[in-house]
Amino acid sequence: MSLGSLFGVLFLGQIIVLLTFGAHAGLTLVKEQTDLRLEILDSATDIQIQDLYQNIRQLPYVSDVIYITREQAYERQKNRDPELTGFLTRFGIENPFPETLGVRLRNLEDYPEFVRFLKQPVFTKVVNPSFLSETTDQERQVAKIAEAAVTVRSLLLLIVGLLVMVILFVVVELVRRRAAAKREELFVEQLVGADRFTIFLPFCTEMFCLLSLALIISAGFAAMVIYFMPSFLPVLAFGGAFGIWFQAVSALLTASLGWLLPLELGVILIVALLGTFIALKSQVEMAALPLLSHN
Repeated sequence: MSLGSLFGVLFLGQIIVLLTFGAHAGLTLVKEQTDLRLEILDSATDIQIQDLYQNIRQLPYVSDVIYITREQAYERQKNRDPELTGFLTRFGIENPFPETLGVRLRNLEDYPEFVRFLKQPVFTKVVNPSFLSETTDQERQVAKIAEAAVTVRSLLLLIVGLLVMVILFVVVELVRRRAAAKREELFVEQLVGADRFTIFLPFCTEMFCLLSLALIISAGFAAMVIYFMPSFLPVLAFGGAFGIWFQAVSALLTASLGWLLPLELGVILIVALLGTFIALKSQVEMAALPLLSHN
């Protein structure tokens, strides 16, 4: 029963930790994979377009840039929305999609610098001027998403802290019950002059072993949840709507195992020590009182 109660709380804690990593991975994706589409003006010449393309490629905060022709844009839209392209074909409407440059920035904070780059007079004749204001709006929207991700991550960390407090209370209650069941043994140990450390050590060791076993089992169940989750939720599978995010979470967890598990073991060791101390602080002094009064 003790192991089951500790497992339940720790498994919930593992899920909250996974969600925390998920929020962090989402924040990282938002910041590191910022995609833009620069609409090219019809009046721009091939030389101007190539000049802009080469200059963007040389920017240190740009990770990738591609040139998308009208025909490529039409084919992409055809695969994405066949009904729209079918409508254009039926009514003989010419290809309405402009030539664009696809740009991926390395980080969200590079938005303002990139906007200043595009506002140079030589490039305002190539890129649609309306994009400059739209980019600022987009930057604000992405910043709001990043702020929301930070808030969610902080809230989840707070919940993890509360769960640690819950585990502490559970440990205190379990130790008190064990101490009540062994009141006569505690009395004898005090009579023979055992110090507090000698009395506390068995209870603390027992709680740490229970917590460690519950932690290992809960971590195993959490790993199984991660492994089988894409099978039950196709949106998390490769190619799904959230596939990239799930892969980022899995990679982040794998890279963090080297410090995450030792940290969790360190936390439960502190909880075992503190819980045992709180539970036995008054129990040790009062262990002999019922026996003395009985005699």
